[in-house]
Amino acid sequence: MALRKFICRRGEVQEMISDNGTKYVGAERELQDCLAQLNQSKIRDAMLNEGIKWSFSPPSGTHYGGVWERFIHAIKKILYSVLKEKVLDDEGLQTALCEVEAIVNDHPITTISDDVTDPEPLTPNHLLLLKGKPILPPGLFTKNDLYSRWRWRQVQYICDLFWKRWTREYLPLMKERQKWHKLRKNLKSGDMVLIVDDTSPRNSWPVGRITKTLPDKRGYVHRVL
Repeated sequence: MALRKFICRRGEVQEMISDNGTKYVGAERELQDCLAQLNQSKIRDAMLNEGIKWSFSPPSGTHYGGVWERFIHAIKKILYSVLKEKVLDDEGLQTALCEVEAIVNDHPITTISDDVTDPEPLTPNHLLLLKGKPILPPGLFTKNDLYSRWRWRQVQYICDLFWKRWTREYLPLMKERQKWHKLRKNLKSGDMVLIVDDTSPRNSWPVGRITKTLPDKRGYVHRVL
């Protein structure tokens, strides 16, 4: 059902990557038993007949996923935080998850040009939808909306909470791992940068131009104006 739903929304699939389910424990025992009964060879053959390549990551190989595993971990953590002790019906939860999908797929994945006449940075939504922002700009919502009798306002406020957390946690995900760290050129006046601002409207990634750098004692730039 999950595969059919995905194909109906996104179109035909060429390749799917799944983990082996070795981390499913405790309350998820039933799911673990179901996964253990799956014949991976038969699954691959069935998918190949449909023109779909289905690959399985190595057991206990959470590092195998690299970037997307870090994204999934961050998204799940934020969702748990903003939905904790919140009561949403099925329609509200589905709407919230669709909003989150739009937020996550609207982050820039290419560098920002110094030339303001250049096209906007590429996002996953450009590749999935062949266009940029897929949703209308949201309105203004406050904490009082969390207890509103209007269900849609409650959902939108929760999505605003997700957006604020996501903007704070997205950029650290883009940093290289320490063991792969290597020297790069310092930021300099005139460079274009992303601005992380909790007050920015949802799905808005404002950019700015550096006017002054503030290097540390070793000459490395960590702060700018």
